[in-house]
Amino acid sequence: MSETYQSKQERRQRLLESLPASLRPHVSVRNIEAVAALSTQAQASLLEAIQAGLKRLPRAIDQLRANPDTSVADLLNPPSQPVAELFIQPDSSTVQQEVADLIQECFPDMPRVSAEALANADVMEIARTLAQAHQQLFKSNHIQTDFVMLTVYGLMRQTLEQLEELIENTPAVRQAFSQGDLPWKPNEWRNETC
Repeated sequence: MSETYQSKQERRQRLLESLPASLRPHVSVRNIEAVAALSTQAQASLLEAIQAGLKRLPRAIDQLRANPDTSVADLLNPPSQPVAELFIQPDSSTVQQEVADLIQECFPDMPRVSAEALANADVMEIARTLAQAHQQLFKSNHIQTDFVMLTVYGLMRQTLEQLEELIENTPAVRQAFSQGDLPWKPNEWRNETC
């Protein structure tokens, strides 16, 4: 059974209250679960880095998750190889927020509570998985390498072609596009090769 919005809020509040009092004001709702999952030592390092001027919490949280002994200096000035290259799974609440944002973009009249519940539903698991893959893709150091870029671009084109074909062959989906705010325009390169 899916977690309700209210129970999720209550759980996050309990997690927030479990954090050191001096750390709580610096942790946004979307980072509560990830920070609460860190060891006490890692939370102390995170607080010290924040007090020293750290602005980007998600990357520091990822670093501390990968290595709880990461120094404050490394949190402030991350090493050249980003932690994302270690294929750390993005924070699930961040992915769910991204999916909820997209749902609301596609269906602007949907209340936020409903969008968040739908984003967390089993039926949206594939969308969450895809959002997670996209986050990892753009965090990669290798995305600008020619053979990686061409291969990824080819995969994306294949995916888009298959989605467009599904849209064209499904009247109800075509109608949803025509009534929604998300534009759909089949690509002209559709029958070309890479």
